Amino acid sequence: MIKKLLKKPALFIFLLFFANNVFAQNDFVGKWLSPSKKGIVETYIQNNKLYGKLVWVKTERKDIYNADKSLRNREVKGMIMLNDFKWEAPQWVEGKIYDAEGGSTYSSKMWLSDDKQTLNVRGYLGFSLLGRTEKFTRVN
Repeated sequence: MIKKLLKKPALFIFLLFFANNVFAQNDFVGKWLSPSKKGIVETYIQNNKLYGKLVWVKTERKDIYNADKSLRNREVKGMIMLNDFKWEAPQWVEGKIYDAEGGSTYSSKMWLSDDKQTLNVRGYLGFSLLGRTEKFTRVN
């Protein structure tokens, strides 16, 4: 099989790139401790987009700070906090992050540290330059 691929270098390069791209995306999947250490978000890929669900909270509570008053009675634990991120190597972009501490949703992008143990999540309004980056730590 390898010999056949080597005879078709364009196909071999494409397959190598594709496999590398898939592995890079999967490096983002896992459980991440929030910077405040008050929650753990589990990230997953669904329909080629990345999402993150709050699976553990230090203190259980309702979503009392939500700007939408009709949502203030829902539990924070179990909420999807990271939504609709699109892969643009080497990062996930054009997503949304919900901040349960302030009740606001921000545009967001994320990338990994070189050792793949820190998830850098940048939330912003309008332009990425007008935002803040939070560092989530991988939970093993």
